[in-house]
Amino acid sequence: MMNEFIDFVTEVFPSIHPYTKEQVKASIQQFEKSGVQRNFSMHSALPYLAQGDIFGELIPFIKQDKNGELSVLKAKAILLSNTCDSERDDILIFAPLIPIKSLDMDEQAIKSNQIYRLLYFPDPLIEEYVVDLSLLNSFSRVMFENKLREGKFSKIMSLNDLGYYLFLCKLTVHLMRPEDTGVQKIRSA
Repeated sequence: MMNEFIDFVTEVFPSIHPYTKEQVKASIQQFEKSGVQRNFSMHSALPYLAQGDIFGELIPFIKQDKNGELSVLKAKAILLSNTCDSERDDILIFAPLIPIKSLDMDEQAIKSNQIYRLLYFPDPLIEEYVVDLSLLNSFSRVMFENKLREGKFSKIMSLNDLGYYLFLCKLTVHLMRPEDTGVQKIRSA
């Protein structure tokens, strides 16, 4: 899974040196050979709201179809807002985790993180789910914190370093990758 993702990222960002890419792959292979399973979450969740936190309750996400009709998807969620913003901003931004089986897509491509808008963590707590970075919703921070205190929402995990960097990388690939050369030429004209 990680090797395919590393290849994918170096295609999207060709400035990554091939030597660096191969070093990262070799490091990952050492873990795989030793039988060490990579975890993407911390042993216990952080006691405050942190970017990348995952919540287990079904949180409502508003979807709009091609006819403009609105519907509500209730799903687990990941916090996209930066940690320091999560403590002081009025609004928090989330993306849903949806069951992989509910998607009519190539499961191997999903699990290899080769689809821009989808983020897969092979972590035992959420391995049957994928984050959909194309469906974002915002919520009042105060309302969300109140629901946490009341036990209506609960954090099921916080990302460790490996999970957090995968998260940042996928956000970058999905939202901030360079546009194709044709669009770049038009912009510079």
